[in-house]
Amino acid sequence: PICFMDLIPVSPDEGGGKAVSLRQITLTPQARKLAEVVTTPVVRKPVAVATRLTGKVEVDETKLGYITAWMGGRIDDLKVRYTGAEVKRGQPMASIYSPELLTAQAELIQARRTLGELSGSSLPRVREAARRTEQAAREKLRLLGLSKTQIDAVIRRGEPRDHVTLTAPLAGVVMDMNVRQGMYVQTGTRLFTIADLSTVWIVLQAYESDLPWIKSGEKVRFTAEALPGKIFTGTVAWVDPVVDETTRTVRVRLNAENEGGLLKPGMFVAAEQRAEQVDTEAPLVIPVSAPLLTGKRAVVYVASPDGDGLYEGREVVLGPRAGGVYIVREGLSEGELVVSQGNFKIDSALQIQARPSMMTPRTDGPAPAGQDADAESPVPAMEGAVPPRFARQLDALPEHYAAIRAVADGTADIASLDDAHGAYQAFYDALCAVDPTSLTDEDAALLWKELSMLLKNDSYLGARADDMPEARRIHDVMAGHWVRLAANFPMGGPEAAFLDVPETFRVGLGALLDAYLRTSRALAADDPDTAKTAAAEAQDALSALDASALDGPAAAVWSDAAGVMAGGLAAMAEAPDLETLRVGFEPLSIGLLVATEKLGIAHPGPLFEAYCPMVDGNRGAAWIADVERVENPYFGSLMFACGEIRRELPTSGGPESFDAPDTFRTSLVPMLDAYLAAQTALAADDLTAAVA
Repeated sequence: PICFMDLIPVSPDEGGGKAVSLRQITLTPQARKLAEVVTTPVVRKPVAVATRLTGKVEVDETKLGYITAWMGGRIDDLKVRYTGAEVKRGQPMASIYSPELLTAQAELIQARRTLGELSGSSLPRVREAARRTEQAAREKLRLLGLSKTQIDAVIRRGEPRDHVTLTAPLAGVVMDMNVRQGMYVQTGTRLFTIADLSTVWIVLQAYESDLPWIKSGEKVRFTAEALPGKIFTGTVAWVDPVVDETTRTVRVRLNAENEGGLLKPGMFVAAEQRAEQVDTEAPLVIPVSAPLLTGKRAVVYVASPDGDGLYEGREVVLGPRAGGVYIVREGLSEGELVVSQGNFKIDSALQIQARPSMMTPRTDGPAPAGQDADAESPVPAMEGAVPPRFARQLDALPEHYAAIRAVADGTADIASLDDAHGAYQAFYDALCAVDPTSLTDEDAALLWKELSMLLKNDSYLGARADDMPEARRIHDVMAGHWVRLAANFPMGGPEAAFLDVPETFRVGLGALLDAYLRTSRALAADDPDTAKTAAAEAQDALSALDASALDGPAAAVWSDAAGVMAGGLAAMAEAPDLETLRVGFEPLSIGLLVATEKLGIAHPGPLFEAYCPMVDGNRGAAWIADVERVENPYFGSLMFACGEIRRELPTSGGPESFDAPDTFRTSLVPMLDAYLAAQTALAADDLTAAVA
């Protein structure tokens, strides 16, 4: 405190209620009024943007022609005497005197005469030499700029001329004239520049923010200041790949027809392009005042649909601005209410409470690469708060992230932009497939919501990176988010280190487990007859197991576990009632739990250890379940859901499956559903339902 000011304690959340995000805050009606909070729904609607550009008319460089001197000489007769003159293709432009040209014509005439004189020679080599000399003389004149017609005229005349006429290579306007009558020119001197103005270029200046709406091939309307009321149309043919660092603009070129020659090179023009967002459906949009911008990412505040003053901060990915709205690429759903006024005040309130906001985007874990690190360290992994069913869904994430890292680091065999896009998209798809509903721990659920939001945005942007440097920069940020996720959430189910036993033995244990599970379900359904039948099948499966191949620790473990199971099954075989069956079920469960954990069991799906603390006078007992929910075999309908799922048990996996199309496997699902319904009906002695 300074200046005698009292410290005022800050309440973490005045509104209370259920937490929905690490970035949430609750404002009282009075606080909302003071902050002048206004919300706007997220909607889907077509967006059209009118982009206004300015520029000028330029000559079409693909339709420029030059007249150059192909030989040295003197300009004796200039046919076109001023710049801006209109000429036609083949029109005489100038007459040039050249001693070199005179000599070359004389050589052709002499070669032609010699060829005629030797045409009757009996020596083929002499005739061939004369023919080649004549061809060489023709070629020399061609290289000096004479056309075939002019060369033939020289032969017809039979005498050389000391002047040659230069003609226009195309129709157009003389844009530049570098020669005057009487001038001497050298070979290669440019005499005239002619431009065909039937089409012109319109070179416009576009701001960077306008580029998303400018596409090659689109039509653009423009007007010229010198021609008020006249509207022209051009086609976008080229967008400059380089931004002018002085004006921060990009040149955009249109190709435009110039009927009547109305458009003059150098004229100023103003253009307007109307572009629409073309998608399979209208894009999501929010007001431009809603997001707090941080580059391509942005933070928005979403109001609770209950209208109780609860606001949740969310990082989203924005598309281009379209007038008064932004297109939302990732992070929001249609119908949600975003704060369009008062969002800075909400963000400030979150900063005061040290929660993630636009200015302070994180509260725990290491800083993302490329950002300033602080003294905080990762939160320990919340293994106890993460159910096995949820952890198994994360199995594929490390592999996909490793692919992204390999591409970004350049250690992948092929590290192209397409590879980067594919790796990021695969991670995004795998992350979207994770179902967080099994996260019952509130802290774990909130942290998952925060980290998965950040990683979804990372992978979404990476899958659409413009180049490899951008893909690498996105990975630098993503690496920090990934470290936080990996530090807080265990990936995949439990890893097993089983004793060495033959796989056939594990398959036999799997058959024993199947009978055990049927016994457990029957006890949970208070069905002693079915339980006793299933226990007898378990006894047969236990007797069928050949332990002769086991040795060492595996043999010792199996001897103890089999003895305990045999005792339990013997008690169940003699049990007169349901309670005695349940007494024998406990040692059967203990022995099978030991065998499952130490030796491994062939089972295609997950297995769980369930526990009820109230069995045997509150001493407690465990059992094996193949579903992640409690169906208590020790109490049945009396306390059917009493207990908890302690952990997921390790398994050696099921038998190797054959390669089959996913469509075929999907078609088996209805059969499996019907089978399970029949099993349930049989356990309940419901003949009608079983037959159905």
